Amino acid sequence: MNNLTQTQDEARIRQLTETFQQATVRKDLDTIMAQYAADVRAFDAVGPLQFKSAEAYRQHWQSCFDFCQGEGFFDISELEINVSGDLAYSHFLSHCGGTDEKGDMQSGWMRGSRCWRRQDGDWKVVHEHFSMPFDMASGQVNFGIEPEPQAGVAN
Repeated sequence: MNNLTQTQDEARIRQLTETFQQATVRKDLDTIMAQYAADVRAFDAVGPLQFKSAEAYRQHWQSCFDFCQGEGFFDISELEINVSGDLAYSHFLSHCGGTDEKGDMQSGWMRGSRCWRRQDGDWKVVHEHFSMPFDMASGQVNFGIEPEPQAGVAN
């Protein structure tokens, strides 16, 4: 693979990630699901251990949107993308949240990674993993954790 092709592929995956971020805030399920391969395997921070198809993951996304009724946000930072031929991976930190039934904002940081495969002329997510750090002693999710500042790097 030449450097120009690799740079173009990285730019396309960055664009798809930005589209995903915006669609998540809008709760645009069709735009979100258009990024997944039919056989996607997903490990989400909430719900079952895994989802074994785009249809199963679509149902999960819909229930998340049904649960999060108020305004929300989904910010991605520290996105890194690596491409090798028809496979790529990306990882990032995401800060997401929304208003609860009382109108109070609830939010937290998660880790995200996506494995991509080129198919039908574009990139599709074939594996996605979201997780939240937890405290081993208490077994509780650590909602208050934030990324460490990096010198010279904007989040």
